[in-house]
Amino acid sequence: MGQSGERSSGLFFVARPEILLQFALSNYTGLTGSRPIVSRKAAGYNEITNKTRFRLFFQVGVGTMTDSEPSFDRFFDSMESLADTLSESLQSQVTIEDSNHHVIGYSSHQFESDPARISTIIGKRVPNTVIIGLRKKGVMHQLENTAHPIRIPAVMEVGLGPRLAMCIRHHQEILGYIWVVDRGNLAEGHAERVVEKAAGIAGRYLLKQRGWKTRQEKAHEDFFWKLLTSHYETEPRIRQEAEGSSILLPESYYIGVLESDKTVDDRFVQRFRQLMETDANQRLLFLTAEHNRLIILFSFLFPVEEPERLFSFVQKLIQELGQSESCVLTAGCSPGYREYLSAAAAYREALTILEIKKLLPYHTRHLLLYEEIGFWAYIPAIMEQKRSRTRNSRLLYPLKAHDREHKSDFLKTIAVYLTLNGNLKEAAAFLHIHTNTLMYRLNRIAEITGRSLKETEYRTSVYLDILTEETAQVNSWFQEGQ
Repeated sequence: MGQSGERSSGLFFVARPEILLQFALSNYTGLTGSRPIVSRKAAGYNEITNKTRFRLFFQVGVGTMTDSEPSFDRFFDSMESLADTLSESLQSQVTIEDSNHHVIGYSSHQFESDPARISTIIGKRVPNTVIIGLRKKGVMHQLENTAHPIRIPAVMEVGLGPRLAMCIRHHQEILGYIWVVDRGNLAEGHAERVVEKAAGIAGRYLLKQRGWKTRQEKAHEDFFWKLLTSHYETEPRIRQEAEGSSILLPESYYIGVLESDKTVDDRFVQRFRQLMETDANQRLLFLTAEHNRLIILFSFLFPVEEPERLFSFVQKLIQELGQSESCVLTAGCSPGYREYLSAAAAYREALTILEIKKLLPYHTRHLLLYEEIGFWAYIPAIMEQKRSRTRNSRLLYPLKAHDREHKSDFLKTIAVYLTLNGNLKEAAAFLHIHTNTLMYRLNRIAEITGRSLKETEYRTSVYLDILTEETAQVNSWFQEGQ
C-alpha cells in the first residue's frame, strides 16, 4: 500500500492523505497547544503528553473511513499496548478483561466515557453491579456462548452504553473479554474482524500468563490437600511451608464443601470464583474440585461473630451459583478456626453436614453450618449402632403392628407431628386431614402405646427411633408432602 510523507509545523506523518487530513482536523486544537494530545506507548510509538511538536507514526486502519485491516502481526508486550492499537484502529475506547473481569488493558479516554467504563478503570475491575446487571439481562450468557463479536445495546440501568464485545476463549475455556465502546462509528463487518484478530492475540497472551498461574495454583492445591489430610505435624511447619510458597495465611479461616448434582468443570469453577469476588468482605484462599464437589478455604476481612452472617453468605452463594449453572447445590461449612492443624477436622465437619443432609434431606434442608448442627451430629453414629443390632425399637413396635393390622397411618402421623414441632395446624395440613382428626389419632396413639408425647424422654426417644430406623420411609413421606 502506498504511503506519502509531509512535514508541517514540525509534525511528520506516515499515512494516506485522507487519514492525514482527518487526523489533522480532529486534533487541530492540540496542534495549537490549547489541549494535550493523549497517546500511549505502543511498538514504534513515542510517549506524547502535552506536547505540540512531536513525531508520530500513525497506523492505517480507521474504523469508518477504510476497510483496510490493521496490522497485528507484531509482538505486544502487554494488553495495554494491544488495547491502544485496537483503539487507534477503530477510533473507539477499548477495555480488555481477564476471566474474572479484572482489567488487564485499556485505552485512553479520547472521548467522553460512560459510568460503567469509568468505574471499571478506576477500580481495575468491572463493578459487581454491572456484572450482575448484565447477567440478569442475559448479555453475559449470550457473549460467553458466541464464538464471534456481538453488538450489545445500551444497558442504562448499570451505566453501560452500546458495545461491540467478544469473549476471549481457548476451546471451551473462557480466558477474558474485549469491550469496544460503540459510538456509532464502528463499520459493520470490519470492526468485528479487527476485534476477532485482537481476541486471538489476547488469548495467546492470557494462555501464557495462565501457564505460570497454573503452576502456582498446582503448588497451592497440593498444600491445601496436605492441610485437609493431616500431613503436617506442627503449626510452625505449616506456616514455614506457606511462607516458602508465598502463601499469606489469614488469621482465621473456614472450610466449606459444595456438592452439585452435576460434574464440576472449569466453567463451574470459574463462575464460582466470580461469585466469590462479588463479596468484598471475604477472601478465597484455596479451592480444589473433586468430581461433583468444590472444597474451599476462605476467610473474612472483618471478623464474623454472628452465625447468621456466615449462614447468609453461604446460602446466597449456593443459590446464585445454582441458578447460574442450572444445578442443585448443597453445602456444609465448618466453624471458624485459627490453627491450621485443625484444617482436617474442619474438613470432616463440613463433610458431616453433607452426609446428614443426604440421610434426611427434608429435616436438614436449612442446615449449612456445623456450629448449628445440634443433635443431628449423632444421627450417623446412632444409625451405625442400630445396624449392628438385630432387634428393632420396642417403642415403635405397637404402632407398626397397629398400622399393619388396621391399615392406619399412626407411624406417619407421629413422625409428621414431631417433625413439625408439635404444631397441630401445620401437621394436619401436611397430612391433609382436619385438626380434630389429628387430635383423635394422637389420643389413639397414646392409648396403644400407653405413653404420652408430653413426656420428654419418650418423645425424644421415639423421634430418634423413627429417624434412624425408618429413614427411607420418612424421606418418602416428606418428599410426597413437599
